[in-house]
Amino acid sequence: MTAGTPSCATMGHYDAPLRVSALPLGTIIYDDGPQADGLLAQIAALLAAEGYRLGGAVQSSVRRPGRRKCDMYLRNLLSGEEILISLDRGNEARGCRLDHDAFARVSLWGEQALAAGVDLFVVNKFGKEEAQGRGLRALIGEALAAGIPVILAVSTLNLRDFEAFAGDAVVRLPPRREAVLAWCRTAIAPARM
Repeated sequence: MTAGTPSCATMGHYDAPLRVSALPLGTIIYDDGPQADGLLAQIAALLAAEGYRLGGAVQSSVRRPGRRKCDMYLRNLLSGEEILISLDRGNEARGCRLDHDAFARVSLWGEQALAAGVDLFVVNKFGKEEAQGRGLRALIGEALAAGIPVILAVSTLNLRDFEAFAGDAVVRLPPRREAVLAWCRTAIAPARM
């Protein structure tokens, strides 16, 4: 851990803002979720091909005939395992479609990645769950406290909650492949030394 980086004890349950500018936290702000999902998946594939060890998950969505909502899948970047994280509640259903049992497995993936000391922790998004203090929010804080860079996407709908959490610790990245790749490589370099 570098000087100025908070320990798990000082960060508590990660409800308090991170507010440490030395933390390697990159974010892509988006309006279009599938586009951000595709960009993060592409970045992860390119970095893995370069030999970097990645933890976390990327999302893909699959449209089904006759259904208004997509099926949402997350792929574990450490193991390659993929699971369905959305529930089919019918075309007229409103509210959250997240399968909380499946999402609990995703949290376990994150814990395993952090224990393995990955080079980069990828969070498909800082979404509604994280905005409400749940989801992968604690793992984001744990990765940063361990000196593991984090890259994630955040929707403009959850941006205010994300900024309250991350404060000035965040580096905003343009949604362009080369810019995000360059940031990831730069953020990983000190941790690999």
